[in-house]
Amino acid sequence: MLKYRLIYTFTLSAVFIFYLLYTPWFSWFLLLAVLFLVPLDLVISLPGMFTKTVAISAPIVLEKGERGAITITAIDKKPFPIRCLNVIMSVTGDGFTAKCKVICAAKSGDRSQISIDTSQTGLMVFKLKKLYAVSLLGLFSREIKPGSKVSVLVLPRPLKPEGIFSLPRELSLVPKPGGGFSEEHDMREYRQGDSVRSIHWKLSAKHDSLIVREPLVPKTQSRLLHIKPWGEAAERDFTLSYLRWICDYLLMYGLSFHVKYGDMRYIREIYREADLVEFLRHVLDRDNAAVNVYTPVPARFAWVCTVSGLPSRTHAESADDMSRMFSEGMAW
Repeated sequence: MLKYRLIYTFTLSAVFIFYLLYTPWFSWFLLLAVLFLVPLDLVISLPGMFTKTVAISAPIVLEKGERGAITITAIDKKPFPIRCLNVIMSVTGDGFTAKCKVICAAKSGDRSQISIDTSQTGLMVFKLKKLYAVSLLGLFSREIKPGSKVSVLVLPRPLKPEGIFSLPRELSLVPKPGGGFSEEHDMREYRQGDSVRSIHWKLSAKHDSLIVREPLVPKTQSRLLHIKPWGEAAERDFTLSYLRWICDYLLMYGLSFHVKYGDMRYIREIYREADLVEFLRHVLDRDNAAVNVYTPVPARFAWVCTVSGLPSRTHAESADDMSRMFSEGMAW
């Protein structure tokens, strides 16, 4: 905007000198026209300066080295003209803070993009610090209250831990208490107390004895991935790489599990990859560092896997090993 003000000042000075040196009516008319540009610019642009804003969007998660961008979209409530929108954003990441300035087109729906640096992992927060609507000639501007932010989680690629073992691969099925409907079922001989509705009459006639359908359900097994706190960025990258590989492995076999980071009381049950992303966003967000969210968890975990950036410390533990951890004072 300073550039346009300097151009106008230079033009006004040149026209004024021309008016002093050239007395006919044309010089006077030209001087009035240049002076009239200031109120004209304000009157035409002022309605648009009060109705413009922007919306920012970003991918929720990116892998390290993957291309991504923050998208800034212009929004106007009414189609009044202005020159452009000046956007000033702050970028906060792991150990750094920076600012960037973007000039966006003012037409509704126009988009501008800011590339995301994914050379390091962690949670990057992009916040709108200042937003200015600039008049048509660039002589005036109005600050618009932004107040919005987006965050992008940058994760390393999954990496299989070197020392891991004893990962479960399948669900174990057990009879459904009380009977009822189930997609999985088994056949067995009739026992006293079984419901008549569960009798398989065709199969019973074939074997000359009563055969019943016994509904089966997955055995409830609480699993925990305990993430050891990391120190340096390199250890964090290895930890997150191992964690992603183990989570992908368990989810591939349809096994749900819980995750916990260090001493935080925030424990999240994971059913799909999006749950893990939400958990990591909570852990890596500095605003949540001291926040402990109460989450109901099983009183005892049947299987525990400790995930650490050091390969030798990533291992799975049985229920007996977990009992030993409880006896050592490790409370979940």
